[in-house]
Amino acid sequence: MNLYLRLIVSIIRGFFKPTMSLSDTLQRELRVLPNDIDINGHLNNGRCMTILDLFMLELCLRTRVLVPAIRKGWKPMLGGNVVSYRRQLSMFEKYRAHFRILCLDEKWTYFQYALYNSDGEIVVAGYSKGAWVGRKGLVPNEVIQQKLDVEVPDRPMPQAIRSWLDAESDILNGDWQFD
Repeated sequence: MNLYLRLIVSIIRGFFKPTMSLSDTLQRELRVLPNDIDINGHLNNGRCMTILDLFMLELCLRTRVLVPAIRKGWKPMLGGNVVSYRRQLSMFEKYRAHFRILCLDEKWTYFQYALYNSDGEIVVAGYSKGAWVGRKGLVPNEVIQQKLDVEVPDRPMPQAIRSWLDAESDILNGDWQFD
């Protein structure tokens, strides 16, 4: 039930909060709820990723990209994450989340995110990549920019993302036969 409430809040915020540009950072203050924790008594890593999915939804709504994209038959899809968990968040603890579009390549949009505890320390930080999928596969970002008339951030791709993509290529081209 908790996630449905957060989903509804994200949708309401997406439609009624001020419009954002694709280069803005979405920031929210949240609290760890009882169904966010795992058996260790802290924010569950899976729940953390789900909360970040809701940030992606809100960002796509507030930038006014989601509805026109869906009308064109494009659906948002997450393609991967690289994440580092540094500290715990306990039940009812407040935290601040930051989420933004960092850069793009031909087909993927790369997001950067971080969660901070009340002392300003990084709890979770990482990158995600997402794309729009149409009937013929991934929709190139150039097509999205033209068809939706959006201006995307012009930030260089950091070395950390290039290294992640190299590692991902090694994984996908690796030998997946287990002994």
